[in-house]
Amino acid sequence: MNITLENVELDRTGASPVTATLQGLLDELAMSGGGTLVVTPGLYLTGTLVMSSHITLHLEAGARLLASHREEDYQAAVTQSMAELSHMALIYARDARGVTLSGAGCIDGNATAWFEPQADAQGYRQPKTRRPRLVVFESCEQVRISNITLYDSPMWTAHLVSCNHVFIRNLTIDNDLALSNTDALDIDSCQHVHISDSYFSAADDGICLKTTAKAPELQQPVYNVTVNNCIIRSKSCAIKVGTETHADIRNIAVNNCVIFESNRGIGLVSRDGGAFSQMVFSNILFDCRHGDPCHWGKADPVFVSLRYRAPDVRPGNISQITFSGLNGVGEGAINLHSEIPDAISGITFSGVTFNQLCGPSGEQGCYDVRPPCNPERPTGMGLDNAYKVNPDTGRAHGVERYPQGLPAIFAIGVSRLQLSDLHITRPSPLPEGWDVEEIRV
Repeated sequence: MNITLENVELDRTGASPVTATLQGLLDELAMSGGGTLVVTPGLYLTGTLVMSSHITLHLEAGARLLASHREEDYQAAVTQSMAELSHMALIYARDARGVTLSGAGCIDGNATAWFEPQADAQGYRQPKTRRPRLVVFESCEQVRISNITLYDSPMWTAHLVSCNHVFIRNLTIDNDLALSNTDALDIDSCQHVHISDSYFSAADDGICLKTTAKAPELQQPVYNVTVNNCIIRSKSCAIKVGTETHADIRNIAVNNCVIFESNRGIGLVSRDGGAFSQMVFSNILFDCRHGDPCHWGKADPVFVSLRYRAPDVRPGNISQITFSGLNGVGEGAINLHSEIPDAISGITFSGVTFNQLCGPSGEQGCYDVRPPCNPERPTGMGLDNAYKVNPDTGRAHGVERYPQGLPAIFAIGVSRLQLSDLHITRPSPLPEGWDVEEIRV
C-alpha cells in the first residue's frame, strides 16, 4: 500500500506543524500491514514521527521535513537510549522489522533553534540541556537508509541501537561544524551492518561504533560491520570505535575512505570493559588538522587508546588490528597509549605514507588521552572533558606534551606492534619541539 501527500490537505510552507497528519498516515499504513508514505515536494514542520514494521518513509526531491523547535513536540515517543540527557527523537522506531528511510529529499534538524545564537571562545554555540536526535531506531531488524539527506542536526544525527541487518547507502549527513555533539552516524550495539557510498560532515564524530550504557536487554556487542567508499569530515574523529564501550566490538572492516579537514582520522578508544578485536582499516586517505582545544584529539591520523574511566571497571583489551594502505597529511602523530601494559597488542601498520606538517596550533607537540580526565567528573559526559582546564598546564586535563617532542609514531604500553613499509616525510629542518626520532616506541 502506498500513500502520497500529493492530494492531502496540509501546510507545505513550514509555517504550522503537520505532525498529527503525517503520524495518522503512518498509522494507517501500519494497520494495513505496511507500505510507503511518499512525501511530495514542500516544507513540512513536524515533531516526533513513529514508524512501525514494514514502513517506508520516502521523501521525493524537493521534500523537506523540518524539525520543530519546541521540546513539547517530541513527547510521542521516549527513546530507551539516552544521548547526553535527552530521550527525544524526530524519526523513531522500536522493535520494528523492515523499516526504510529513502528518497532524494531532506530531513532538516533545525539545529540553530537548539543552541545559543553566538559562539563562545572555543568556537562553539552552547546547547540547550535536551535536544532531539534526528533518527533513532532501537531493536529493529532489516533497516535500510538510502539516498536521503540528514541536515543540520541539533544532536546525534542517526543513532541505531541494538539493530540487526542494517544497510546504509548513498546517505548524506551535513551538520553545522560549530555545533557540539552532533555525531553523524552512531552504530550502537548493532550487528551485520553495511555502510557505503556516503558523505558525512559533523562537528563531532563522523562514523562511530559504540556500545553505550543501556538496559540489559539492549546491551549487545557490535560485530560484522563494513564501511566502504565514504567521505568523512569531522572536527572530532572521522572514524571512531568507542569511547562508550560496555560490550565487545569485533569483526570490523573499513576500506576505501577519504578523511578530510578532520581533527582526528581513525580512533579506537577503549574505556568501559568491552574488548576490541579483528579490525582492518585499509586504503584510507587522510588530512588531519588541529581543531579548537575543546575537541578531543591533536590532529592524529590514528589514535589507539586504552585507559580507565570508572576506577572499578577495567577497560577491554585491543588486539588484532591492522592498518594498511594509509596515505595522507597530518599535524599530529600516529599515537598509541595503553594505561595497562600490553593491553593493546597485535597492532600492524603496513604500507603507510605520512607527510607530517608544521601547523599553527599552539598545542602542536601535545597528545590527548581524553576522556576521562576531568578529576571532578571522571565518569561525566563529553562536555565534562571538553572545557575543564588543568591549572597546572593551562590546557585541558589529559592534554600533555610528548616527552621528547613530537614524533611521527608514538606508542606506550603496547606489545607486538609491527611496522613495515613506512614512508614518513617531515619538515627540514625540524621545528622546535619536535622529536629527532620519527618513531618513539
